[in-house]
Amino acid sequence: TLVTGIAKMGDSRTLGRLFTKSMIIFIIGGFFSLTLGMLLVEWFKPGKALHEILLNSHAAELSQVSNNICTTCGFSLKSFMEMIVPVSAMQGFVENHILQVIVLAIFIGVAGVSIGESVAPVFEFFDMMSQLMFKIIGYIMYLAPFAVFSAITKLVMGSGISVLSLYLIYAVEFYFGLLIIWLVLLLVGYLVRGKRLFTILRPMIPLYGTAFAASSSEVALPGILSNLERFGISKKISSFVIPMGYSFNLEASMLNCTFATIFIIQLYGYEISLSTEITMLFMLMLTSKGIAGIPRVSLVVVAATLTAFGYPETGVLFLLPVDSFMDMGRSATNAFAN
Repeated sequence: TLVTGIAKMGDSRTLGRLFTKSMIIFIIGGFFSLTLGMLLVEWFKPGKALHEILLNSHAAELSQVSNNICTTCGFSLKSFMEMIVPVSAMQGFVENHILQVIVLAIFIGVAGVSIGESVAPVFEFFDMMSQLMFKIIGYIMYLAPFAVFSAITKLVMGSGISVLSLYLIYAVEFYFGLLIIWLVLLLVGYLVRGKRLFTILRPMIPLYGTAFAASSSEVALPGILSNLERFGISKKISSFVIPMGYSFNLEASMLNCTFATIFIIQLYGYEISLSTEITMLFMLMLTSKGIAGIPRVSLVVVAATLTAFGYPETGVLFLLPVDSFMDMGRSATNAFAN
């Protein structure tokens, strides 16, 4: 996805300026969302509340996972730089290092754009491969309801029905973060466009509802583009910025990355230092780019981040019972943010 995204940017000077301006906005919004998720999860501490219940009913499992925790995975700038540079082109794929995959994708994309039309078939290959991968993940996601049913049944049988109230609290706290994103973006939009902003947004509301119901922000993409064009937004700008935003500006998904990652760390009863949180924030700023617009894909980034910092990625299973509902809010907010 990242390679084909870079390929579509082209190399004209005008496109370069548009790309630079867009990326500055995306990076500012990304840091805001990631930091907001980190602050909210540290304030509410939902993982600690659930930890007490799970500790009583799953003590053996938690103890077993705790023994596998990496206690020597200290992160420094040196180790971070060494980690993102792969020994070979395939190492990132084989060992599941998402940052190494991103570095390789950037090199391929930039080199391909500089060469030009002669390597167009390579970009077409990556585009077709990404479509295949999304379709395969879509098939796998058909099994998600069975996984959710199994996970929540085991959880309720082991911990009692009261555990559902804690999941509800977790969801409410996360939606509170989404509400903050909406309010901040509305305020910024109003300062830039004034009352005209609401004229533009009014016909978009059904599209955000569709994204919410389908748990995918991409279903709203055609309607958003046509509405922007109808209100006088240049098609050259909207057809470049909006699709690029679907890879680089998924603000709700980035909020979820920090919120869910630290929630799982709290869930296992571990404390996380401020320096590690800051390193994690910068890492997620990179790894959250290119997230596909398909349901629950941000959990893949959460699992990869937990692995990179030496925490058990199996903790994402505790999110399955509630993540489907959370994904609906994420999808609508991502569409709105773009």
